[in-house]
Formats: sequence, C-alpha cells, structure tokens
Amino acid sequence: MPADDFEVFGRARRGNVSWEQLRGWVSVILIGSVLLLILLACFSMVYRVEASDEGVVLRFGEKVATVPPGLHFKMPWPVDTVYKVPVQRIQSLEFGFETTSPGRKTRYAPQTTDSLAVAEMLTGDLNLGHVEWVVQYRVKDPMNFLFKVGSTEKVERLPSGTDHDVNAAVPDTISDVSESVVRKLVGDSSIDYVLTIGREQLAKEAETLIQEELDGFEAGIEIITVKLQTTSPPTTNVQDAFQEVNRARQKKEQVVNEAIGERNSKIPAARGAKDKAIAEAEGYENRAVLETNGQVNAFLAQLTEYQIAPDVTRKRLFLEAMEEVLTNAGGKTIIDESVKGVLPVLNLNQDLPPPALNLDRATPLPGFQGGRR
Repeated sequence: MPADDFEVFGRARRGNVSWEQLRGWVSVILIGSVLLLILLACFSMVYRVEASDEGVVLRFGEKVATVPPGLHFKMPWPVDTVYKVPVQRIQSLEFGFETTSPGRKTRYAPQTTDSLAVAEMLTGDLNLGHVEWVVQYRVKDPMNFLFKVGSTEKVERLPSGTDHDVNAAVPDTISDVSESVVRKLVGDSSIDYVLTIGREQLAKEAETLIQEELDGFEAGIEIITVKLQTTSPPTTNVQDAFQEVNRARQKKEQVVNEAIGERNSKIPAARGAKDKAIAEAEGYENRAVLETNGQVNAFLAQLTEYQIAPDVTRKRLFLEAMEEVLTNAGGKTIIDESVKGVLPVLNLNQDLPPPALNLDRATPLPGFQGGRR
C-alpha cells in the first residue's frame, strides 16, 4: 500500500480524516481491483492454436470441445483450460547419441556415459554391440495422450489457461519401451546378424513391438518409423577388425555374384547353340526324308509307266537324259557319219556357244514311232 494511503489511514485513526474521504479511497481501490480482474479474465478468454496442434478444451476438468488451429475464445480461467497437443508434428527420440546441429552437415554431441550406457548392449552370442537408433512418432489420440499416461512433473500453465508440454510422461514412456524392445531383439540375435544383414529386420520388428506396447498403455501415440543409425562393435580396435572381415565378406559376395553372372551369360548361349544345332539337324532330316520319298515316288511312277509302255518310256528317259547332258556340255559339234574329210578343217578346240537344243518330247524323231504317253 502506498505511503499516502498509510498516512490517510493513520490520520483516520487519529481522527484527522473524514469517513467520506476514507470511503472514496476504498472505492478507488475496489474499482481498480475489479478492472484488473476483468482485464485478466478477458486476456484468458482468448487463445491461439498453432497449425501443427489441436486444442482440447476442458471445463472444470471435463472435455467439452476439440478445436482446430486458429484463434478461439473460451470461458475465463480457471473455468476453462486448453491443452495444445501437437497432433500433426513428427517428433523424434534419439538413443545412444544426440544431435546438436541438424542440417547438411549434421553435428553430434560427444559421447557421454549415459549415451554409452544406452547404446552398448549384449547380443545373443554373448558379444557386446554398439547400437544407436531413432524413434519417430506423432500423437493420434489427444485425450489418451493427455490423461492415460500419468506424469509427476509440474506442467507449465500460462495466464491464458493454456498448457505447454502437457504430458512429459509420454516421451519418457516411449523411451523406456523403445530401449526395452531393442535390447530384447538384440539380445535374441547374434552379433553378425545385428551388425550386417539384420538391421532392417530388427528395425521393423522393433517398430511393431513398440507400437503394441504403447497401444497396451493407451498412450495415444503412433510410431512412424524406427531406424537403426549405427550398429558396430564397441571399441575402435574391434571395429577395425570387424570392418576388415566385413570387407572380405563383401569381396566374396562380389566374386560369387560375378561368377553367377558369368554362368548366367554362358549357359543360355550354350543352350541356344544346342537348340540351333538340333533344329538344323531336324530340318536336314526332314528335308532328306522328303527328298528321298519324292525320288522313290518318282521312280515308282516311272516304273508304272515303263510297265505300261516300255519302249516309249525307255526312249523318253533317254531323251531326257541326253537333254540334261547336252545342256551342261558347253560347245557341241555333231558330225554325220556320211560326211568325209571334215576333221582337217574344223577347230575342235575352239569354245563355241552351246547351240539351242529343243527336243520336243511330244514330236517323234525319225525312226521313232509314237509319242509320250
């Protein structure tokens, strides 16, 4: 209270101030208090929900509405309380490491005793592995997120009646469940499986198991993905030896793959050559059989003609044979036996164009009676 007020009340006690003046000072104080309370009430009636959030309005602890992003009004505090839940925001939890500066060149905090305690775990074959992973999640049920999993931490409440970090127990629950699930999966696997081919399978199994555990708690959380960042032996010396073994395995797989590729390229070519040779042989066989059958049928037809008219068939065959021979003989000179003294004047070595020989098989030659049948 100001010194003037104390003086007024002192003077009033001494009887130097009238009761009218005292009542005036009291009225001013009461009016100011009422105005202040009205201003505070008006201020607490207006609130804003971010684009990635969803507002849950409680009236005396009972849910009355769920509001989308934007500017809204409510009853003054403490009648209505608004909880802002990040339903659209993808949140991440890191295990075994800590990111200090994300970006194109991500920077990580130095390893600490706590991070090593989380990352180092025993495998199924009694080896020690260093496993770092990330869990990404989002809120799918605001009411379950707010009230199904309890928290002992004090919630920061603003004068407007809205709360931030409304339930810090949920991230703690996700952390505990994730660490338990990953340790179980790694403890059931061998060190080689964890460090090499089993990373993706372990991540998928961890995502499923974590989601099942959180659904059992009714935490209102949806696991987006679980990714194993690093799986390696715990010490530098062991890491170098393991990397050498891993490189040897990769080299082995490369050689095997190259051999398989060479085999896959050679075997089809050999099979193609084999099929081609078989097809050509079968084609030759069919051609030879057909030609032989044709020759046999032609011979049988000639035999039938010969049996009907032996002389005519004999002469026809002779003429056909002579036609074929004389056609391929080149230059030909035919001399009548009655002509004498021709040899001295003929150049028998001169190549002459073959004369046109037209033997009409339908016209009988001199001395040949009858035609082709």
